[in-house]
Amino acid sequence: ERIVKEIGAGTYDFIAVNFANPDMVAHTGNEAATIEACQAVDVALGQIVDEALAVGGAVAITADHGNAEEVKNLMTGDMDKEHSTNPVPFIVITKSLEGIKAPTGDVVGGDLSLSGPVGMLADVAPTICKLLEIPVPSEMTGQPLI
Repeated sequence: ERIVKEIGAGTYDFIAVNFANPDMVAHTGNEAATIEACQAVDVALGQIVDEALAVGGAVAITADHGNAEEVKNLMTGDMDKEHSTNPVPFIVITKSLEGIKAPTGDVVGGDLSLSGPVGMLADVAPTICKLLEIPVPSEMTGQPLI
């Protein structure tokens, strides 16, 4: 709620939010609670995206590791409480990029898990710089993904 309010107020040019809920709950190995945590973040992200788009902003969604998507090993049925090595998405939502294809091309059936990985963690900050229309510092080794 506070993030949505701050976006609407226009006080900040950039807001970083860490939704730790899915990761922290997944470390408990409780599948039902992990699903609930993911659903809560989904609702919050929806509200944030709606407000950001309403004021002409952009939202970048990513993570530095996976966990909640693999809380149960599908092969063994065992609970997995550790971080996964799965690629994580980097999603940019803004009206200014509407209709522009991602580097991976079309997303088959809207399922990002079917897209191949593009980029790396070092590309996140340069992409944010580009969204904010500020120069990418020469010290950054990554490349903007947009």
